[in-house]
Amino acid sequence: MLNISRRGFLAGTAAAAAALTVNVTRAEDAPKPAEAVKKAFPDGFPTGTLGKTGLKTSILGMGTGMGNGNPYYNMGEVAFSELMHRGFDQGVRYVDTAQNYRTHMYVQRSLRGWNREDFHILTKTPSRTEDTVKSDLGRYLYELNTGYLDTLLLHCMFSGKWPTELAGPWSVLQNAKKEGKIRSAGVSCHSLDALKACLEVDDLDVVLARINPYGVDFCMDDTPENVVPVLQALHEKGVGVIAMKVFGEGRCPTPEMRRESLEFVLGLGCVDIMTIGFTKTSEVDETVGMLAEILG
Repeated sequence: MLNISRRGFLAGTAAAAAALTVNVTRAEDAPKPAEAVKKAFPDGFPTGTLGKTGLKTSILGMGTGMGNGNPYYNMGEVAFSELMHRGFDQGVRYVDTAQNYRTHMYVQRSLRGWNREDFHILTKTPSRTEDTVKSDLGRYLYELNTGYLDTLLLHCMFSGKWPTELAGPWSVLQNAKKEGKIRSAGVSCHSLDALKACLEVDDLDVVLARINPYGVDFCMDDTPENVVPVLQALHEKGVGVIAMKVFGEGRCPTPEMRRESLEFVLGLGCVDIMTIGFTKTSEVDETVGMLAEILG
């Protein structure tokens, strides 16, 4: 977890993954960490540990799902890679994608020249049957050019009965973990009932949840007062908690609001890492700069 406050943070160092499954090494001319970030975080970009999994990655992830992925798909491969590299250059090592976003191939190409084992790749399947989830997993490994996924989620849980309704697809993820094809399994939640149902699942590794201080008008499932206790309970169970919609899907128009949201989420004590969708390199710079001020 992130044991932090608004005034301080002990930066972690990135952990190596278990085994190198893609023969990819970082090119000598790949981007180097920004000097300002190196100064703020001399021991490396801050990391978080995903609950009981022990998996560590940068507290900030490069999201690719804003607008259901359309801004990223439409910008094209070159602009997408430039955007991703702006985060990579400053120490971001978590990439969040999904089948629905149509960005798997873009992500794979943006990682060329970088060491695969330094990165946490999370993707999501929208499928609801065992066979389709199996098929999805095989395709994702191919599209992302990797022998394993760090996290695979069942995407967009709305029903509070998802643990029983999707028992079959969930079992596929558990088997994939045993086979070493994925390192952690979880769900992304889009309702408070679905989030509460996560408390019933003992083998849940990770939950991707919507959280910011502003409420339902900012892409939240409910008020922060109702969402935060569930996240705290999940964290106490050892579930890795990943925050999304931290900026309300682009609904925070001012730097002051964005900083307030970062401070709020980081100060909860139950969020391990977060994913934020950027569409401009200046947005990456602003957020990394704010993190350096808040945590440095």
